[in-house]
Amino acid sequence: MPWSSMLCQHVALPTRLQFRWLTKLAMLALHGKVGKISIVNMPAVRDELAETLGETLRLQQRLMDDVRDETVAVADLVAQVSVLERLDERRDRLIGQLRRTASAGQRPARTSPPVREILLETLAYFRWPQNAGFLEEYLLAKHQLQLDSRAFAPLRRDERNAWDRAPGAREAYIAPALKPDGSPNPRWLTRSDWDLERRIVATPRTERLFDLYKIYVLAGRPGSAEASYVGPRSPVDALLEKYARDILDTEPLSASASDTEFRTWRTDVRERVGALIGENRRDDEPDRKQIARQLANLTDRERVWGRAAGVRANGNVDKRPTTSASGGW
Repeated sequence: MPWSSMLCQHVALPTRLQFRWLTKLAMLALHGKVGKISIVNMPAVRDELAETLGETLRLQQRLMDDVRDETVAVADLVAQVSVLERLDERRDRLIGQLRRTASAGQRPARTSPPVREILLETLAYFRWPQNAGFLEEYLLAKHQLQLDSRAFAPLRRDERNAWDRAPGAREAYIAPALKPDGSPNPRWLTRSDWDLERRIVATPRTERLFDLYKIYVLAGRPGSAEASYVGPRSPVDALLEKYARDILDTEPLSASASDTEFRTWRTDVRERVGALIGENRRDDEPDRKQIARQLANLTDRERVWGRAAGVRANGNVDKRPTTSASGGW
């Protein structure tokens, strides 16, 4: 059957990475290993997703066969890819419904900690600053909480207002990282009770360190339950695969790999990233400590929220034009 005639008959194909996510979600659900995500019970959506996954397997195999078949015209291959791209919207809609339903069932009740407490605990768990986009992904994978990264802006305002009403009344605040001049770096979220040098972004190398710690914690610190876990891959494992590929250029294992093989892969990734962290900190830590000493004269308020952009470490105003704002902190 010509590919053009199949346009209206087939469902969306995910990209390679998204297909892995869908496959893992389906496998985990079938084996009852999704924890809180198993509360999602939308028969119509689940049936449609199952149909999509089954059709995906068949269509992907066909495309792979056609790619290897030199008699198939390149134009046909391009047409297939174009159709798959146009069908992405349906796939995203299904996954979006599942995510929203999972999150709705897990939003904090009156007896549950507020979102800010969960974020503070998460930052404490990672021990280093993290960006809002990653925290959004992690909260969904770990706690099944759907928190749009855009929701961090009002949270930041609430934290700042709470400080203004009663400075230092809380044990810790969700605060921005600091640039070398002491102004806020809103790209990275920190805890206000961390040492100043841990909250400073000295150079792009510092941001690389924060990214490496993503992988190190997702892989499980040595001795932790996560590090020794052997079983079906979890949503956190899928997140680990994504960042290992993006940051370390490490390809994840195939979906058919055994649990033991995945544990070995996870251990290898953790050992590799641990070595990279050591190298990075050796070069980056002296810079951050020096900047922390230069910022020793910050007021309590400035230590938490940062000083106005353009004010140098010695307190003088830098009259050169600036292009960045405080990011709403």
